[in-house]
Amino acid sequence: MPAKPMTAALILLALVGTIHAADKSPNQILAGKPAATSGGSSRYYDGYGSFAGRASQNGTGTYLYDGHGAFAGRVDSSMGSTRIYDGKGAFAGRTTTSGSTTSFYDAKGSFTGRSTTSGNSTWFYDSKGALSGRADASGGTTRYYDRQGRFVGRKGK
Repeated sequence: MPAKPMTAALILLALVGTIHAADKSPNQILAGKPAATSGGSSRYYDGYGSFAGRASQNGTGTYLYDGHGAFAGRVDSSMGSTRIYDGKGAFAGRTTTSGSTTSFYDAKGSFTGRSTTSGNSTWFYDSKGALSGRADASGGTTRYYDRQGRFVGRKGK
C-alpha cells in the first residue's frame, strides 16, 4: 500500500457505530473495526469469502454500507486528517496522518491506536502499542490478517 497520505487506500481502525456481530459489514473486518478506503469504491468480504459490505467514494467522503445495503457510516478526509461518522451521522472518531504513520482517536478524543505503512503492507497497533493486525495490498486487492496472522477478510474493486 503506497504511503501517500489520503490519496491511496487508508485503513481506519476506529469505531464507526455499534454493529451486531451477526451483521455482515466492513466494520466486522479486523475485530469489529472498519476497513474503509479514502480512494475509490471497494467491496469487502469476510475471511470465509462472504460479502461483508462496500465503500463508495464521493469527493472527499467515503460512504460505508453493510452486507445488506444499509448505510453504516461515513469517512470524510482532508489534508492529513479524517473524521469518522456512524450510520446515524454522529461523530465517531478521527485520524491524523504524518508520513507513513496514522494515529486513531475515538469520539471523545482518546488515542485508540496507530498504523504504520511500509511498501505494500500496513501494520496496526492498539493504544498500548501491541500489534493488532496487518493489511497487505497486491494487484488491486487488500488482504487483512489478525494479530496471529490469520486471514480475516479482503477488499477488492
